[in-house]
Amino acid sequence: MKNIYPRIIIGSGGTGGHIYTGIAIADELKNQFPETDILFIGSKKNMEMQEIPKFGYQIESICISGGKKKIFSISVFNLFIDLIYSCFLANKIIKKFSPNIVIGTGGYVSFPTLYAAKRNKIPILIQEQNSFPGLTNRIFSSYAKKICLAYEEAEKYFPPKKTIITGNPIRSEILQLPSKEEACFHLGLKIEKPIILSIGGSQGSNSINNAWVKGLKQLIHLDIQLIWQLGKVDIHRIKENSSISHHANFLLMEFINNITICYAAADIIVSRAGALTISEICLIGKPYILIPLPWASNDHQNKNAKILENKEAALIIKNEDLDKKLVDSTIKLLNNPSMRKKMSKNLLQLGKPKATNDIVNEILQIIL
Repeated sequence: MKNIYPRIIIGSGGTGGHIYTGIAIADELKNQFPETDILFIGSKKNMEMQEIPKFGYQIESICISGGKKKIFSISVFNLFIDLIYSCFLANKIIKKFSPNIVIGTGGYVSFPTLYAAKRNKIPILIQEQNSFPGLTNRIFSSYAKKICLAYEEAEKYFPPKKTIITGNPIRSEILQLPSKEEACFHLGLKIEKPIILSIGGSQGSNSINNAWVKGLKQLIHLDIQLIWQLGKVDIHRIKENSSISHHANFLLMEFINNITICYAAADIIVSRAGALTISEICLIGKPYILIPLPWASNDHQNKNAKILENKEAALIIKNEDLDKKLVDSTIKLLNNPSMRKKMSKNLLQLGKPKATNDIVNEILQIIL
């Protein structure tokens, strides 16, 4: 080993999926080697700057920003300037920290970090969360020492000798859910009433939120409880409706910090098709309704969801069908215990509980 204890940089950010993947890897590294020195690199414009320190890790910022850009627009020019400056900042951070390895969890935030690692001849490991890999991971795959994949479907995009199917790294607490009774007590919900957990992604989903609002009369009539992650944009608007905010069956949250408790309480989970969320649900085996984000890059959420649908492990509702189908499909699934049981069984067969440990073992093989 180059140092007595590993020094590791993780390029992680942009979305909750990238962030919590990085945190899961960092936690397992610390579990195996408590003296490991870990530094995250993320964008100062994104949620990682607030989230990662909550888990006890240091993070240095670069200024890269993402999103769809119009060709030849001023936005593309600004993106190019941000990219150049972010590569400069990442290079400066890497030279100062002198890591044994750099880990990229995908997304545009990882690009400057992996570029700086390559420039400084630092070995890198790539973790690809989706069935269709992102551009950053494809670009740096030829330089990477190892590429850890969540899905077999992604193998064809990478050099075969470097790839290994590990699954997505999951935080250890997902494998240690409290009982449903404990979760309901903590959340103030009634265990005898059906419970739906609705997750709109790290930023929330206006489409999903509006579909629930339109179907609230049905939920109230059937005495169904809803753990409802609204996101920053919609939470104030929804809370202004006193019939929602004051109803005991509706638990409104901007962002879910206690996700393990919410998972444990839920009878059915409704969410976007982010890769990390899918991997978590496959481990806990709760009946699942997926709503792929239609404008996700490379349509990766729809491709992720199709894998589960083909295994009869989840139902898919298209974003444009939410108003017509979300509430009715959820109620129908609640009333079909045999389908829920079959779905749970198939989900659990897709889970990879050793993924985080397997990825950390690959990291250690590179730096030892």
